[in-house]
Amino acid sequence: MPVPHVVLLARDPEAVARCLRALGSATPLLAGGTDDGRRALRKLAGDEVTWLDADGAAAWNAAAAGAPGADLLLLDDATELDADGVAALAAVGAAEPDAATVTPVSNHAGFLTVPRRNLPWPLLPGGMAPAQAAVRLRDGALGLHPRIPTALPHAVLVRGAALQLVGMFDVALEPREALADFCARATAAGLVHVAADEVFAGHRGPESGLDPRGWAGKAAQRHPALAPAVQAVADDRHSALARALLAASVALEPLSVTVDARNLTGGVTGTTVHVVELLGALAARDDVRVRALLPEQPGAEAARALAGMAGLERIGGAEVEIGELPRTHVAHRPWQVESVADVALLDRLGERTVLTHQDLIGYRTPSVFGSVSHWQDYRRTTADALGLAAMVLFFSPAAAADAAADDLVAPERSRVVPLGTAPVHLALHPRPARPAGLEDRERPFLLVLGNRFRHKNVRFALELLAALHDAHGFDGDLVMAGADVLHGSGSSDDAAWTLAHSQLADHVVELGSVTEPEKAWLLHEAAAVVYASTYEGFGLVPFEAAAAGTPCLVAPVSALRDAVPAELALLQPWDAAASAARVAPVLADDAAREWLVAGLRRAGAELTWERTAAAVVDAYRDAVRLPAPPAARIAHDLARAEHDYWSVREGVPEDVWRLVRPDAPRVDEPLARDLSAMLEGRNGRQRLLRAMKIARRLPGG
Repeated sequence: MPVPHVVLLARDPEAVARCLRALGSATPLLAGGTDDGRRALRKLAGDEVTWLDADGAAAWNAAAAGAPGADLLLLDDATELDADGVAALAAVGAAEPDAATVTPVSNHAGFLTVPRRNLPWPLLPGGMAPAQAAVRLRDGALGLHPRIPTALPHAVLVRGAALQLVGMFDVALEPREALADFCARATAAGLVHVAADEVFAGHRGPESGLDPRGWAGKAAQRHPALAPAVQAVADDRHSALARALLAASVALEPLSVTVDARNLTGGVTGTTVHVVELLGALAARDDVRVRALLPEQPGAEAARALAGMAGLERIGGAEVEIGELPRTHVAHRPWQVESVADVALLDRLGERTVLTHQDLIGYRTPSVFGSVSHWQDYRRTTADALGLAAMVLFFSPAAAADAAADDLVAPERSRVVPLGTAPVHLALHPRPARPAGLEDRERPFLLVLGNRFRHKNVRFALELLAALHDAHGFDGDLVMAGADVLHGSGSSDDAAWTLAHSQLADHVVELGSVTEPEKAWLLHEAAAVVYASTYEGFGLVPFEAAAAGTPCLVAPVSALRDAVPAELALLQPWDAAASAARVAPVLADDAAREWLVAGLRRAGAELTWERTAAAVVDAYRDAVRLPAPPAARIAHDLARAEHDYWSVREGVPEDVWRLVRPDAPRVDEPLARDLSAMLEGRNGRQRLLRAMKIARRLPGG
């Protein structure tokens, strides 16, 4: 691989010294610049430098003339690029044969600035040395070599072949403008300009005062497309350049995430536990910065748990509305999306959106909605949200496969992240309280826990109770603890079964919803928990039961196939007699009971919140490195079009709007053209008024 000729514009003596230390003595130099800069360079490098008696673009031309056809690496003396960086730029040039220029990223390089895009940093975060940053970037870069509209003068490899095709730099322009002019001419000649996203050049120059999202100067005057092209590439959050810079940012500073925790209101639910424990496990890591979007009034238990998380930044909705919060690398909604507006909010909070989708019960089950239209709205919202997400997390392979079955999530954007089973921050230890309705009952009981949706399959638990009574001598009850639901309930079926089996009516107890102390009592006192659900995104109940020392009876269906080892899933779907024969020993024999409890505890012990957090962070990193979802760009374009429409619409007075509104315009296109022509020029309004007066005098006017 040919070594480029390094051309240094030496101006500031201190900067020259830093630049030379970075390059090392083995790198041959061609140097121009100011008199002070050349004197400093001569003192430091002596005869190792080939002198160019010129500055700016003239020095570049002199270097090109002295080495026809050779590649030139143009540096200003505020740039720190070591020999490895020079070689890396040359390698990118060799890998991109159609490139006219190759520009590395830097901490101070306009639209190629990292770690904060479009925000030049005078010093690197944490005092990181440029050489350290270069290594970290090289290890974490994607190597996409995204196309850019122009090179930047802090450091750029200019191909000799491009100089021969396009011609030299315009010496009438200062270096930045001369380079941009050359790039515009190279683009017109069919060449491209690339960013070397795996190469970092440290820069310690003064603040330029230039807008990184624009281009104002003589090159922009010569080439009208330059400024809008720079603005487009600087603002586009879904391009290859945006992805490359996002990966560079994560390589240079800790990954940052905003977690949507607005559901932490009221009491403790399964989702409450998930969100609080995830926040705690993430905040405890040193490789991620965590910001939580909280409700105005968090629930008491959640608030106490969050107060103990030292590494957690807290924000509220008011701060988001102001619109001044910087985006984190990722925004994560760890609970089901309710509207596309939720996804739009996440896009304001993070560069990439990650969703946790527990299950597709609502997506597949019209009966849990009040109307068909509500169900259809939910399906559209779910499909749109999953299509806009950079990554979707599922609690189990079964839930992920269910989404994949309808092509709701592309395989590369789907990850399985099981929950932890033992709360750490919300480790509630309520004093058990016997529920009302069980005061006079001393018989053993089976427990069904959960809201009374049809898919919870309480009807099978009733059939199991009957089979145990009839064939296995179990003289116990079935206790159902859980609130009924307005839509999708199975309670009427359960009641019909009980009426048809009146001999067991006294053995069936419906408690409705229970408190945490009552739930603790039920889990501890039950002979077994019957968890006959036909569809679950994860299935936490078996591990809750085992933690209380109680066996749980499950069938190997849905997510329970993944969560519970096959030998511990004793229910036979959905044969009550066969299931009763398999579970009867657990109810009658202490050894069988302990075997099942111990097995469930072992299975649950592997599922820790630390493990969950580690898998979630891996998913965040994958989300950052993948291309932006195609739907995200479409949504962005639609939002911009809507904004542009209303920007025009709100500026049109209502009286005028009635004339031109699209649904019933009063002015057709020919008339509008005539009116416009009449109004143009001097005294247009007076001419129009005179025409209207004449029209009123005409017959029928």
